[in-house]
Amino acid sequence: MTPILMKSMTALAAFAGLTFTSMDETTFGAAYGDNVVSSLSRDEIADHAKRVFARADRNADSVLDVDEYTALSVVTVELARLNGFITIETGEEPGVVELPGAASAALTTSEHTRIAAVSQTAFYVHAGADGVMTADEFVAAQQAFFDAADLNRNQFLKRRELSIFAQRQASMRIDV
Repeated sequence: MTPILMKSMTALAAFAGLTFTSMDETTFGAAYGDNVVSSLSRDEIADHAKRVFARADRNADSVLDVDEYTALSVVTVELARLNGFITIETGEEPGVVELPGAASAALTTSEHTRIAAVSQTAFYVHAGADGVMTADEFVAAQQAFFDAADLNRNQFLKRRELSIFAQRQASMRIDV
């Protein structure tokens, strides 16, 4: 990983208010109390996506460029893998969704390269011909992740569906 990219990721993580913890210190249940997400609605994902978009828009131009989106994607995956959970922000307190079998190690160079390449492709799919991603396009992309995990199509994710959603956010293989 290049020093510039590492500094960018560190700055983005700090700016985003994301949390790093060691897996040795992470115990789900009582330690997280009411912050463990047990149900998630499509509207809550839209709210979460708007909050994330606002922080990821580093130059405050109301759009994400491919570099902002890629940095956000890599940082999200790196922190999810290190922490063993993804963070969902829908209210005053962020909630967490545990990742099954998450590795508590940094991404390898090849994983980083793969995630960056996949996120760049996803960016251009959702951004369209103008080459930038608006807040509405970002929300739509996050809702597409939600819809893919909503197996019963009831507009809510619970248990297994939450796990699928979290694994997709962390660019992990989906456990079947």
